[in-house]
Amino acid sequence: MSEQDLGWAGIIPHLLKAQEAVVGVHKASKNDFGNYKYASAEDMITASRAVLHENGLIVTRNGWRVLREHEGEAPLVEAVYVLAHKNGANVVCATQYPICVGKGRPEDKALNASLTTGLSYFLRDLLLIPRCDTEVDERPDTLARSGTRKTPVPPEGVKKGSSQNNKTRFMGAVASWINRDISENTTTDACVKVLTLLDLPTDGSATTKQFATAAKYVEEQIANNMEATVLLD
Repeated sequence: MSEQDLGWAGIIPHLLKAQEAVVGVHKASKNDFGNYKYASAEDMITASRAVLHENGLIVTRNGWRVLREHEGEAPLVEAVYVLAHKNGANVVCATQYPICVGKGRPEDKALNASLTTGLSYFLRDLLLIPRCDTEVDERPDTLARSGTRKTPVPPEGVKKGSSQNNKTRFMGAVASWINRDISENTTTDACVKVLTLLDLPTDGSATTKQFATAAKYVEEQIANNMEATVLLD
């Protein structure tokens, strides 16, 4: 049997070398609302492409389709990728990511954004790429990709009761409620919608008490299993 007929068996030795070569992705982008840095999808894709090519591997998108499974829920884009080595071995992989349509983001733009973000998550998981400073699971944000909500935890160095702690708690709760990553623009937009709903400042001037009030509101919605559909409209 030739190497190109082995599928994963012909890919794994080279993927292992690629994973061993990965150092991390620098957080060069900044979320002004949350005042934190994060690795953008573009940075993740660029870093992944470099290490894949160094080990004779490529990833190409073979197609995609939009899935509308449940009325009232955000549609999903399912993308199909081919992971191949220059020896001819290849495997097919598929991912799904929500299409978040919102103000100033019609479905065509939201679709392109979801394809890009979904690819970045696929590559990150494929190569097991660590973040340069804070791993995803250590962030005070949200939920594991398995769908299990995590209790927001203040980042190291942030004192309990501080304005930044309550803001982080609020953003983490919102991200958990809408099942998104805290670094996504969708989470920032949802935070603004919650603050507006509660008639609280959205210009960054909200007080510690106001952020605590907003966080408590969102946590109560989660505890009561309330849908967050309105935040994704």
